[in-house]
Amino acid sequence: MASLTSVDSGLSPKSLLVGFIAAAIAVVVFHQGMFLILNLAGLLPAKPWNLAPTGPLGVPTLLNQMFWGGLWGVLFSVIWPHLPGRDFWLKGLVFGWLGPMLIGNWIVLPLLRSTPYFAGFVPMRMLVSALIAGAFGLGLGLIYEQLRKRI
Repeated sequence: MASLTSVDSGLSPKSLLVGFIAAAIAVVVFHQGMFLILNLAGLLPAKPWNLAPTGPLGVPTLLNQMFWGGLWGVLFSVIWPHLPGRDFWLKGLVFGWLGPMLIGNWIVLPLLRSTPYFAGFVPMRMLVSALIAGAFGLGLGLIYEQLRKRI
């Protein structure tokens, strides 16, 4: 179990890679899966698994989301040992709400895009954001736990 010990440190290259991969997968399955559910429920006009070019490099939107999600996964791999509790799914859920949602979507993106802070305090926008970020975090925790056992 030498590989499990090296991944457990949180700062090992393997652990950081596992975090990136787990998060990229979580974007495709959980994040975009929640997009689909919310789109079908009429709560989100955006379609899931968008491959339209985005950003200055013109990469597909989904790949862009996977990259940024992967970076959140690297951060998760560093801090998960310091989060309370034993359950990875719960650590991931809390991380999704505190990191990508609160810090990323509600504080950093408004600075970059001139959009309202905290989703404009519109309850439905806040709920949609919480559901998407929570799904991502939940998936990240579950996938990270499984991958770290195997690598």
